[in-house]
Amino acid sequence: MWAYGINKEHSNNLQKIPLNNRKPSDGIIKMEVPEPNLNDDEVLVKVKSSALNYNSIWSSLSHPISPFQLINGHIYRNKQDISHLQDYAIFGSDASGVVVRVGKNVRKWKENDEVIIHCNIIDTEESIAQMDGMLPKSQSIWGYETNYGAFAEFTKVKSSQLIHKPKNISWEVAGSFCLTLSTAYRMLISPNGASLRAGQNCLIWGASGGLGNFAIQLANLVGANPIAVVSNDEKEELCRKLGAKIVVNRGKDKFGNFILENGEPNYLSWRDAKKTLEKKGVNDLDVIFEHIGKETLGVSLFLLSRGGKVVTCAASSGFNATIDLRYLWMSLKTIIGSHFANYYESEQASQLVFDGRIKPLIHSVNSINNLPKMMDEMYRNQSYGKTGKLLHIMEFTLKIIAIV
Repeated sequence: MWAYGINKEHSNNLQKIPLNNRKPSDGIIKMEVPEPNLNDDEVLVKVKSSALNYNSIWSSLSHPISPFQLINGHIYRNKQDISHLQDYAIFGSDASGVVVRVGKNVRKWKENDEVIIHCNIIDTEESIAQMDGMLPKSQSIWGYETNYGAFAEFTKVKSSQLIHKPKNISWEVAGSFCLTLSTAYRMLISPNGASLRAGQNCLIWGASGGLGNFAIQLANLVGANPIAVVSNDEKEELCRKLGAKIVVNRGKDKFGNFILENGEPNYLSWRDAKKTLEKKGVNDLDVIFEHIGKETLGVSLFLLSRGGKVVTCAASSGFNATIDLRYLWMSLKTIIGSHFANYYESEQASQLVFDGRIKPLIHSVNSINNLPKMMDEMYRNQSYGKTGKLLHIMEFTLKIIAIV
């Protein structure tokens, strides 16, 4: 079968190139690999569409670590998944398709079922999985920490990763939203995240991106007030169309330069940011939707109202962040770490799409053969939305949907 990813030799050669000289298309190739064999709890899926997330950018750059190191970590935690230990790695963590074959212990799924794949892999036998499917020590992200990801003719997944695809949902849409929407749902709506409520103010960094556009829609859905932060006029217009009545445009407003060259907080810029919000009528922030990391976590904590929550799922600007702890303990604020979503949260988030209450944004639909090019565009932050045989791209979590 054909697949897009990287082999060990290619990855080793790539890592000899300085990181600043690499681009994603250097680290992804089309390969011919054997069709995967199934474990008893696995399902083989013929992929119809897939979407590009930023984790595939990291994999293609072999940075911060190579995909093979990640897969080794998954095998260490999940000895039963030794079949994922190959000399190649297939990328991609979002897909939809048709069930082709099931393992002998699979009862819920059968041949020809149309499905959406969510990317949380766990050992369902771990007792803590009954409390929250993101807490098991076995937890990994499919197509990033495992092999046999979305960008292939066929893929194999745990039967616990499948969600039924309704007939009225197109393959392009079905393959475009699960990772980012589920992540945003857990961050904002779930009790495992911020439990955002009606009337609360929610600041959303990267609001035109794959995560941010869902955050705006979810905030509106529960009656909260989304405050979008974007970098230019085009993205401001997009966020207003999504329902953000207040937008901070970093290209025009005083809302940046939050860290000095020596790495210390730029308190003057922090105060300027607070004044910018006040001029726009925002005097309180109950929740901040954070995935930028190094550049913004400190100011996010500063901007929060007393008792507020920062919920974070990533660190696109770097993971070594500096915060002023005085704003944490003295004002009883909370930082919540959030990572994808458990099955229930993914199912609930998906139902919002099925019911037409949340609308995935599609930037463009492309052949899977355009994947390397679209990865480069995402890396340069040239797109918004989601991509797969639908390639659709957004800030930070650029989404490429490829239809095969």
